[in-house]
Amino acid sequence: MKNLTSHDFNMVEKIIEKYMNNINLSLRIPNEEFKLRQKKVQSILKEKNLDIGIFFWYREMPGDGIYLTGYNPTIERASGLISQEAGPIVLTGPEAGHLAKEVGEQKGVEVAFVEEFAIPGEYYEGIKYHSLKDLIKKIADHSIHKIALLTSLSLIPQKLLEMFKKAVTDNVEFIEADDILRDLRYEKSLTEFVCMEQANKIACAAVRTMLCVLKPGMRETQVAAVADFVMKSLGADSYGMETILNGGSRCRTIIGPASNRLINESEIVQIGCSPSYEGYKGISRRTVIIGDQTLRQKKFIDILSEAYQRAEDALKEVVERDLEANYVDLAAREYFAKYEIDGLNMKQFHTYSTAHGTGLTECLEPLVVGPETTSKFGKRVGIMVDVGCYGHPNDEIAGGCVENAFGKDCNKLIKWSDLPVKVSSLVGSCEIDEL
Repeated sequence: MKNLTSHDFNMVEKIIEKYMNNINLSLRIPNEEFKLRQKKVQSILKEKNLDIGIFFWYREMPGDGIYLTGYNPTIERASGLISQEAGPIVLTGPEAGHLAKEVGEQKGVEVAFVEEFAIPGEYYEGIKYHSLKDLIKKIADHSIHKIALLTSLSLIPQKLLEMFKKAVTDNVEFIEADDILRDLRYEKSLTEFVCMEQANKIACAAVRTMLCVLKPGMRETQVAAVADFVMKSLGADSYGMETILNGGSRCRTIIGPASNRLINESEIVQIGCSPSYEGYKGISRRTVIIGDQTLRQKKFIDILSEAYQRAEDALKEVVERDLEANYVDLAAREYFAKYEIDGLNMKQFHTYSTAHGTGLTECLEPLVVGPETTSKFGKRVGIMVDVGCYGHPNDEIAGGCVENAFGKDCNKLIKWSDLPVKVSSLVGSCEIDEL
């Protein structure tokens, strides 16, 4: 097994220094923007005659809560209340709640400890819990008839929903209204765009460092650890997914985290990371062959790279000409259909949709772009083009992808990656062109 050397760390340091010159660690979503978001939700609740809105979030699905409060949970889950007139109030347990209070003081958001959100069985000395019934009365001091579920029912635990129902009278109606936050979050402000741009700079730096230290005989986790170090060094506050470093047959895992498996000579390797800045996610994913390529591997990389490039070119045309989004997916899908490797048509390995929305989550936002997506993109939105090709039975080409993030600002497409599509020249190198 090979270890990281002082030479490796010297290369990593050079990459960090280069990117640090282009990163603004004082950048924040201003409190005024949170207030504007809250007022928009309150206005929609009033317009739809909904007395209270309930939202819910946790580390893996943080979007609704971060959007309205700025708070990103760690261990404990969190929920929130907002009414036509007041709020939001963050409902959380006392362990993560102290972090929530810190954020709440910065953002002007009230935080209340609710016993049902505490870690089960844990004892907290001197903690005063609030009753959910009292908090609901506080935020809407009038008769309540309709409560909006601002987060999808697919995410809200049944026990939590029952807890809210017990806190109100039987004649209160619970209305599914997750489209309110989904639609508000989809369209981005200029400040959100800047945060997303910064997250993607960090992602590119982290992928560069993984490539510069990557060599046969290293553990996948060793290489991934370098990316984690770089992301935090450059100001990332969390991750949209665990850092990806898979070699050989493990490339079939698509988004599998790094393992303690050793990386072998002349095998396919997929690399990816998703740093978060102010809650907004970046992405950079690439596929590379370690050492000499076989003819099969070269053909795979060539096809994958060209399919990605066609999707990116199609996205530019879609944005500039205001076309339907499926044009992006079909560009890659139709290209894969033209080629075979080992007698197998490559279209069948184009595993998932070619593009998706991004923002406060890495991929779980509109618009997901597949071959039948005839919708058009919004005015100012985040988009990730992700062309993956997975599942070929030959381990030499078990799977891989190319993924980059973009901003669409009206009819202008902004690319947030500075990495080439093919990255074999970056293996073992810390050289960077002007950013």
